[in-house]
Amino acid sequence: MYVVVEVTGSSGLVLALRLIEVLNSMNYRVDVVLSRASVKVAESECASSEFFTSKIRELGAREVYWEDDLDAPLSSSSYLIYVDWVAIVPASIKTVSSIAHGLSDNLVVRTAMNALRLGKKVIAVVRESPLGYIELRSLYMAARAGVIIVPAVVGFYTKPRTLRDVVDFIVGKVLDAAGVVSHSLYTRWPHSRATGEDLCSMLYEKSK
Repeated sequence: MYVVVEVTGSSGLVLALRLIEVLNSMNYRVDVVLSRASVKVAESECASSEFFTSKIRELGAREVYWEDDLDAPLSSSSYLIYVDWVAIVPASIKTVSSIAHGLSDNLVVRTAMNALRLGKKVIAVVRESPLGYIELRSLYMAARAGVIIVPAVVGFYTKPRTLRDVVDFIVGKVLDAAGVVSHSLYTRWPHSRATGEDLCSMLYEKSK
């Protein structure tokens, strides 16, 4: 299996790193496309942009392209035939809007549009809050174009206790959307009902 992970300048870069790591552990080939804005975000969310980009390769990315590498193989739909699906993690509203309006002026959008034209799955992990009319309209138009929208939200029924639990839930949802169900990144409903502590009692004292 061959997956392209695209990383844009939205918050949540750790989600991309974890997805790459998980896919590599499942023996997937993973190529990565980075926006220039993503490494700027890395300066705030990771130790540094250098740490972030080196970690991408360390965790299993075979090829790493920049958004302005328009001569990369992924720029052509004749090459995208080899790719099984594309994940934009995290996905900025700008990127989603560009896909929705067909503005393929960088490799991130062009790769996604090539995949959609070939009938392949494109999954966008959007992490933005609050969502106004303009953002919701762009997400709606992207969904109508075939993009699967996976919001980076927490499923509290899994009773997360650590940041890894939260990240794994979202990454697990990406795999679910791609049709990859052979993972144990989170406990599925209804089995989660019988596991873990009551989250309410973790925040508030139990009534006496």
